Amino acid sequence: MMPTPRDTAFLLRQGKLIGLADETGWSVAADPISDAAVERLLQLHQHTPGSLPLTVLIDKADHLGMYVQKVPEVAWDIVEFAENPLLVWYEQGKNLSPVLLNQQATVAVRRVLSTEVQRLINSFGRGLLTLPFEAASLPPAAAEQTAGTYGTPATSLRKPRIMRLGFNGEIEFIRK
Repeated sequence: MMPTPRDTAFLLRQGKLIGLADETGWSVAADPISDAAVERLLQLHQHTPGSLPLTVLIDKADHLGMYVQKVPEVAWDIVEFAENPLLVWYEQGKNLSPVLLNQQATVAVRRVLSTEVQRLINSFGRGLLTLPFEAASLPPAAAEQTAGTYGTPATSLRKPRIMRLGFNGEIEFIRK
C-alpha cells in the first residue's frame, strides 16, 4: 500500500529522508529547513557517485520567490510554462537550511510535473530538497538512508533540461 501524502509529510517533518519518484526518476527528498536532514542529504551526496546537485522541488511557479533571493522577471514564465522537466539554477537561495546555504551560493529549483508529487508538496506546505539520481531505481546506498518511498516512477524517464538564469535574466543552457 502506498503511503498517503499526509503520512509522508509527517516523516519529512520528523527529519527523515524519503525516496521520491517522479517524471525524472528516483531521488531522495528531505525537509529543506531541517539542518539534520540536510546534513544527511549532503553526506549521501558526497558518497553517491553519479548523483546530481541538490535541487528544490516546487509544485508551482508561484513558489519560486520562497527559495530564490531575486527572481528574474523572465523566470516566472519559463518555469510556469515548461512542459518538460526543467531545472533552473539561480544566483542566490533563501529559506533553506544554513547548512546548505553556507556550502553553495546558487540554488537549483525544478517545478515537478507529477501530480502525485505536487500533492505531497502541497500537503507538506513547502518545497522539498532532493538529491536526484535520474534512475529507474534508488541506488542501494540511498535506499538504506530512507524511511520510506513515495511516488510512482514514470515508465519512460525524462531528464530535465538544465539552465542557469542570472539576476538580470541572462540565460545559459547547461543541458538541452
